[in-house]
Formats: sequence, C-alpha cells, structure tokens
Amino acid sequence: MCSSNCATLYVIYSETITELNMNSTHYIIILLLISFISITQAAEQAPFGNQIKAVTNYNRATTQVATGGKLNEGGVQELAEKGFKTIIDLRTEAEGTLAEKQAVEAAGMRYINIPVTSAGISDEQLATFTSIVEQAATPMLLHCASGNRAGAMWTAYRLSKGIEPDIAFEEGRTAGMQISMEEKLKASCRTKSMC
Repeated sequence: MCSSNCATLYVIYSETITELNMNSTHYIIILLLISFISITQAAEQAPFGNQIKAVTNYNRATTQVATGGKLNEGGVQELAEKGFKTIIDLRTEAEGTLAEKQAVEAAGMRYINIPVTSAGISDEQLATFTSIVEQAATPMLLHCASGNRAGAMWTAYRLSKGIEPDIAFEEGRTAGMQISMEEKLKASCRTKSMC
C-alpha cells in the first residue's frame, strides 16, 4: 500500500532519527567534558573562606593564593584534602616551623619558610616571595601566626606589581595585617615613591 513516496519518507525519517541520536550523544559528551573541566578547575583553586576551618584568619586573596594565620589541629590535612600544593610560612624557627615543615611534606605538599619578624619585610624577603609565588605549584597558602605578616607580605607583593596603594593596603588588612605592619609598609612605600 506504500508508494515510493512513502518509502522515501521512511528513509528520511530514519536518517533524521539517527542524526538526532548522534547529535544527542555529542551533546551529552560535550556536557560531560565541560562538567569535568569545571570540576577540575575548581579543585585547582584556593577555596573560599567558609570552606577552610582549621586555619586562623583564612582569606582567599586570589583564585590561586590564600592567606592566613596559625594552622590549627588538622590544618595541614585539611589543606592537603582541599588541593593545596604549597605552604609558605612566614614564622620564625622559634615559632615552630620545623614541626609544620615535617607535617606539610608528609602530606605531600611543598613547604617554604621565609622568616619575617615584626621589624618588617626586607627587599630580599619580598624578592624571595615574588619568585616563589610566581613559580610554585598552586593553590598555595601564605601564612604566619595571626595573618599580620602574611597580610603585610601580600600588600608588599601587590604594591611591587603596580597595584594601587589603596587597593593593596585594603587587601592586606583583609588578610590580617595590623596597623603596626601597615605603618612600616607605608613608610617603605613612600621611601620608594610607590605611595
């Protein structure tokens, strides 16, 4: 009962269904790839503050760099689980850096110590930090005991990169920098004609 027109319509219908199925499969594959890439990229970023509990004054400075104070009990493990690759500790040896170094390395992360005192940040310390932050595996945590020195180092780094002083100092205060370190940085900034 079906004429040649009917057979032609059936062939067109079959080809269309096959093409739609192929396109659907392609769309599903593309969506899965996009989802995988998004998850992978998110895993390689510093988490937001509400996602890290065991670091005093934790602050996400950028997608790759976080700042903070003391690592509390379980802090090293939490950072490793959240994907951190590098820990930069600004505390002095007397503040317990050896124990943290051992714990960080045992957890598979890189530990770097740049001892900074309340005297302020030297040009050499800033140069060392700059070299590390621009080459080390990320995400990374920059920390000290309270966030004061970490905030100051972040401010000095941002100033050295040409960030407006008002913005750089606000970022430093957000990271935990206190007025005493801020005043030292401002004096240095004025001396170098950066402020």
